[in-house]
Parts: sequence; structure tokens; C-alpha cells
Amino acid sequence: MNKLTIGTRGSLLAINQAQQIKNLLESSHTQLTVDLKIIKTTGDKIQDKPLPEIGNKGLFTAELESELLEHEIDLAVHSLKDLPTQLPSGLIYAGSPNREDPRDAFISQKWHSIKKVPKGGTIATGSSRRKAQLLGYRKDLNIVDLRGNIDTRLKKLQDGNWDGIIMASAALKRLGLDAQIAELLDIDWFTPSAGQGAIGLEIADNRIDIASLINAICHKETTMCCSAERNFLAKLEGGCSTPIGCNARVENGKFIISGFLAAPDGSRKLQSKLEGAIGDVNKLSLQLAHEHLNNGAKEILSS
Repeated sequence: MNKLTIGTRGSLLAINQAQQIKNLLESSHTQLTVDLKIIKTTGDKIQDKPLPEIGNKGLFTAELESELLEHEIDLAVHSLKDLPTQLPSGLIYAGSPNREDPRDAFISQKWHSIKKVPKGGTIATGSSRRKAQLLGYRKDLNIVDLRGNIDTRLKKLQDGNWDGIIMASAALKRLGLDAQIAELLDIDWFTPSAGQGAIGLEIADNRIDIASLINAICHKETTMCCSAERNFLAKLEGGCSTPIGCNARVENGKFIISGFLAAPDGSRKLQSKLEGAIGDVNKLSLQLAHEHLNNGAKEILSS
């Protein structure tokens, strides 16, 4: 195979990530030429509504997946946290290159940390998970909705009277905007979305040729940890608009997985962490999900 077409959304971040995959593939396979095809998704088209009001599944992926199934593209490149755990028949999550920082970031022109924001201060986010975590930490905060690409969000902060916004630190770092970060939020209390910080590669399950090419650029540990996070999310049947977080990592030879689930207003939450052997990744991710279910996860989500 000498030519491959990547499908990507048209945002600055999406193109940056697709370009990163293009560079990795062309460096690993010198005979290969990689083209980018920009595809507009439902989530890109509707910018005036909060994500939960639009829908829960495939807001930023469905159109790319349609082109994969129709063989218009060979590979879809996503921010992995946007990729649903249940994929259309015939498609698979094929892996991820080395992960960027998975933490959330507080961006503010006024304050160095969320703790410093005055009582009744306003923080903007488009994520129900981040809203629940913020309200669980400080019920006095005023949380408003935030949509748009990275540059749009930063401009809204600059032009508005907000005390700050919450975004993924990986997005800012990939675009060279990490100087904007006032505070990186600790995973142990502000658990990120499953897959946050990772680029997800999606292909048709019968494309052995593409899988072989991708294998050379995937990072084994990142893919293993992200798959564990997605297992946790799938077991709880959570989508991108549900207040659920999960982060898996390897530290000092041990596998560690943290999970978070809350009511939208942060009034009830479940948060726990498991550690174990790297060989028990799947077992531990499912065990963590079962712990949440046994402690009332379904009841909290239905509220």
C-alpha cells in the first residue's frame, strides 16, 4: 500500500492531531503517502446548544465513521474521549500513539487556582463531568455552558467576565498554548474523561493492511490504559455527555485505575481507585465498574 487517506474534523486541534498521525506514519513507512480529508460532524455544525441537548452518541465521530464504512477514507483520527465505546458494526478502535497529559486545566486571567475564585464566581465548561466535579468541590460556584473550538473558548474567556474556564490540558499543549494554564487539576480529585489526552485511531475491522501500518506508531501502554478506561465506561453505559470520568496509568510497575461518577449537580458522587498487576488490566477495569454499580451508580445517573 502506497497511499492512505485520513479522515479528520476541521478544527485546529483535530487537524493538528491528524497531521501528527500523518507524520508518524510517513516516518515509519517511507514509501507511504498520507492525505488528510476534512469532514464536518454534527457536533461541529451545532454550536449554539449544550452537548447533552444535542445527543449522547457520536456527535463528533458519526460522519467520519460513515466514510470509513463506505471506504472513502482509510483511517479516522479522533480525540479518543469523543469516540463512543460502542462502535458501528465493522469498525474498531485500533490504538493510540503516546498519550499527552490527560489532566484537566483551569484557565483564568484573574486567579491562579479554582480555590482562589471568589464565592459565586463564574466558571465555564461544556462538559457535564467537569460541571459535576466543580460543584462537588465548590457548591457556591456559578457554572455556565461553553462550546466552540479552542481559540473560540479562549476568546470567550478574554471577552467575557468569567473567572475561568476548564479545558483539557492536552489540547492546549498540542497547540502550544499551555502558557494559558493557571492550574493543572489533580487526577485524584478531578478525574478526566476516559481517553482524555489520547488520539484514537479507528479503522474498518477487515483492513488488515491498515492495522499493520498503524501498529508501528501505536504506544502499547497508552493503548492498554485507554482500552481499560473504555471498558469501565462501557460497563457503566456512559456517554460523552454523562458525568463519568476514568483514568488508567502505569506507575512503578503497577497498573492504577481511577473512576468517577456523579449526579449532574455534583450532589452525589462515587470516586475510587484500584491498583494491581499490569497483567490484570481488564479484570481491574471491570472490577472498578462493578464497585460503582454496587454502590448505586445506576441510581445516581438516572437522577
